[in-house]
Amino acid sequence: MKSIATILLLVVGVAIPATAGDYDITDFGATAGDQSDDTLAMENALAACADAGGGTVFVPAGTFMLSRRNSESPILEIPPNTILRGEGAASILKFAAEVNQSNFWRMIGAPVKGGTKNVVIRDLHLDGSNTHSEYVKGETPEHNAGLWFYNKDHVIENVTVVNVFAENFSGDCMAFSYNCRSITVRDCTLRNFIRQGIQMGGSPGSRDYLVTGCRDLEHSVKPGGSTIHVEHARGLKNVIIENNQCRKSILAGGVDGMIIRGNTVTGKIVGNGNSNLLISDNLVRAGDNSGAVVQLGYTKGLTIRGNMILGTENNPTGLYVWGKSRYNDQPGEDVLISGNQISAADHAISLNGAINVRIDGNLLKASQPLLQRRTESVVSDVIAPTPDVE
Repeated sequence: MKSIATILLLVVGVAIPATAGDYDITDFGATAGDQSDDTLAMENALAACADAGGGTVFVPAGTFMLSRRNSESPILEIPPNTILRGEGAASILKFAAEVNQSNFWRMIGAPVKGGTKNVVIRDLHLDGSNTHSEYVKGETPEHNAGLWFYNKDHVIENVTVVNVFAENFSGDCMAFSYNCRSITVRDCTLRNFIRQGIQMGGSPGSRDYLVTGCRDLEHSVKPGGSTIHVEHARGLKNVIIENNQCRKSILAGGVDGMIIRGNTVTGKIVGNGNSNLLISDNLVRAGDNSGAVVQLGYTKGLTIRGNMILGTENNPTGLYVWGKSRYNDQPGEDVLISGNQISAADHAISLNGAINVRIDGNLLKASQPLLQRRTESVVSDVIAPTPDVE
C-alpha cells in the first residue's frame, strides 16, 4: 500500500520506490502461534518482494517459527529496496528449538549471492530460543545470531534497523561486518545474549556506522561479551556510538574516526588500535568489574573529554592510556584528557608508553592522581600530592 510505504520512507529516509507493494507473510502460508515451520513462507514473501524490485514485507502480530533447512547463511535474505516490518514486540520471529543443538543459525541478513542496499528492518521481536545459561567453549553454539550482515563478495549498503527487540541468542543479537556501509541501529532493545549485543566489524571500504538510543535489559543468562562491541574492523571508518544504555561494557577497537559519546555504561570502555577517537560525556560506572575502568591502547589522536569515570576499590586505575609494546610500536599518541571526573582506588590517570599528552581541568580522586611510565612530552596541571608533615 502506497500510504504505508510513504510514511515509513519519511521516518527513516530510505530511497525505496513509492509504488512498491506490500507482502504479508500470512498470504504466503505463514501461520502464527503454532509450531509449524514458517521459513518457506517468509522466503517466498521476500522473493516476491525482490521480483517486484522492492516493497514492504509485513510480519503481523504473532509468533512465527524459523529453522535451517540447508547451509544458508543467513536464513532470511533481505533483497534490495525492502522494508521488513512488524507491529512491534508482538511480531515475533523465533528460532525452532533445535537451534541449541547446532551452530551457524543466522536469522536475517543480506543475500549471499548479491549483497543488498536500501533496507529497513523495524518494529520486530527476534527470539533466538537459546537455552544455554553461559558461554562454554566448544559447547555453546556461539555463531547463532539475530541480524547478521556480512558478505565477502558484495556490498551491503544503507541498512537501517529501528525498534527491534532481540533476545535469547547464543551468539550476537545483531552483527554487521564485511562490506557493510552506512549502517544505522536506532532505538533497539537487547536481552540475554551470550556473546555480544551489537557486534560491529568491517573490511577495507566499510564505513559510516551509527548505533544510538539502544539498551540492554537485565539478563537472566551470563553474557560473555559487551553490549556494544567493535572488533575485526579491517579498515572500518567513521563509527558513532551515542546515547546508549549499556548494562555491559563498550569494547571498540581498530577504527579510524570514532565517537563514543553520551552513553551510560555499567562496566568498561575499552579499545585498542584506534585513530582519531573521541570519547566524551559518558557516564561509566565500573560496577563489579576489576581493572581499569576506561582503557585505551595504541591510539593516535585521542580526546577524552567531559566524562564521569567512576571506579571502586576493585579498580586500581580509572583511565589508562598506553602503547609501545613488543606486539605494537604505536604509542598512545596525541592525547587530550580534559574536563573529566575520574575516581579509582590507586591512580585516577595512568599513562604507560604515551607521548604528546595534555591533561587539564580534571577532577581526580585517587591515592595518586597521575602515574607516568615511559612517557614523553606530557603537559599536565596535575600536581603530585604533598605528604602530610606533622
